[in-house]
Amino acid sequence: MTTTGLFLTREPDVVKSALIEKFSLHLTCILAAACTDKSARELEKLVWAVLLDVGRMLLAAVLECRACRATEVDLAQRGLRPHHVTQRVDGHYCCQMTTTLGTICFALAAYRERTGHGTKTRVPARKLFPSYPKCRSSELCLEWESHLGSMHPFRTAERELNVFTHGAVKLEDTTIASHTVAVGLKVSRKWLYRDPNKIRELLSDRAMRDPKTGRPVVYVSCDAHSLRRFVDDTWNAQWKMANGLRIWCVDSRTGDIIHLGGEFTWGNCEQVESIVRCLIESGHLPVGGDYGEGVVAQVVWVTDGMPWIEQYLLKLFPTAVPILDAFHVIERLARFAATVYGRGKPEAQRWYQQAYEAAFGASKLPKTKPKTRSGHRKKKGSTTTKFACNRVKQMSRPRNATTRAEPLLSLLEGMALSAEHESARDAIIRYIKNNAYRMDYATYIQHGYQIGSGAMESLHPVASQHRLKRSGPGWRPEAAQAIFNLRMLNLVDRWHEFWCHSDLDLTLETAFRAA
Repeated sequence: MTTTGLFLTREPDVVKSALIEKFSLHLTCILAAACTDKSARELEKLVWAVLLDVGRMLLAAVLECRACRATEVDLAQRGLRPHHVTQRVDGHYCCQMTTTLGTICFALAAYRERTGHGTKTRVPARKLFPSYPKCRSSELCLEWESHLGSMHPFRTAERELNVFTHGAVKLEDTTIASHTVAVGLKVSRKWLYRDPNKIRELLSDRAMRDPKTGRPVVYVSCDAHSLRRFVDDTWNAQWKMANGLRIWCVDSRTGDIIHLGGEFTWGNCEQVESIVRCLIESGHLPVGGDYGEGVVAQVVWVTDGMPWIEQYLLKLFPTAVPILDAFHVIERLARFAATVYGRGKPEAQRWYQQAYEAAFGASKLPKTKPKTRSGHRKKKGSTTTKFACNRVKQMSRPRNATTRAEPLLSLLEGMALSAEHESARDAIIRYIKNNAYRMDYATYIQHGYQIGSGAMESLHPVASQHRLKRSGPGWRPEAAQAIFNLRMLNLVDRWHEFWCHSDLDLTLETAFRAA
């Protein structure tokens, strides 16, 4: 592949004339083909081929002009004239790059300078392409690769990229994989959350508010799910828990979830605590909910009953309202009823009705088997109850507050059970007592808090499982983390902002130097 050589003229009018002449030749061929018996499909493919060819020529000429301008600036800074140096146009000083229009090659306008110690070749234009030659994709092509690689298996991304570019781009799936991982690992935490100023604006204008205090409500949740991870340098992929964190609020006009940010990590509970502390320091999740300029939100934690959540996370937010995910309570009650009375037995259903009313203060048992839609089948046991999501007043949470779960505990303790079921009752009583301080569901429902972590659970499929939880593959930690970051970057609606920020060149240069 040869360069256009247009930079030698450094005259825009000359470059323009050359491009018009070449396009004119293509145009003649297209109009001639229109007079033949070619089908509409063949003519459309011909037009695309011409447009891509002209586009490659135009892009190569433009980049050569940019390279020439960089050389002229460098010469001026050094006090040199063009006739004082020798231009280098051989292959060593040309750039071959894959773009969204296909592969192009253009001269870098290098020059050889005579010094007191001999000669030295300088290439000022290399600063325009900081990640080249470690990455031979243009920034736009790299963005397309990263997007497709984070959404599809890499082999599918390879095919899709070829289709989107009408066959102009042909990159191997391994290349797309390495590029995706290199970029994804450079998506820092600040890009995975909305800017604190934007969060403040959303809370002020759109978030649901506490009717008693007028404070907007911010929800936080943490949950984990398992993925296959490549471990011990073997292909014996094992299941590993990936911890997810999400911050959201509820749109007061539509009731929809407004995603404020989140991320996934392979780290343990200490790593999750470290992440939350970073969010506190950065202003994304203030302890007291104070986002500045008079916007003070009520922080609500909706999580499961894992002991580490209280030990590592809830302790950081003394004024937050902690809520035990209602679905986990319902699930435990149903499991206990099935253990004692038998699955599906009338006695189990009656006891579950009593337990539900004792826990939630409801007079009507939620449907356990909702009507399924045509063409849709729910997995057994996957039903969750939908609760209103408005607001509630701030509450204190003494650690030993068992009065909120007293009706449910009284029901359990008053049961006459055989010895074989005593251990099951002891386990569920211990679970309820440990989490009683965040089980005041009657008040939560009355005032409108979300009492289920559905917003967190629904994040798993779209943020990680849809891409990573496939049969067969075992993920290396760094590759999975890159996919996590890219998908969460897209979900928080900052993808375009990331690829247009002023330090992108430095970010990509650092990414591919490390890779």
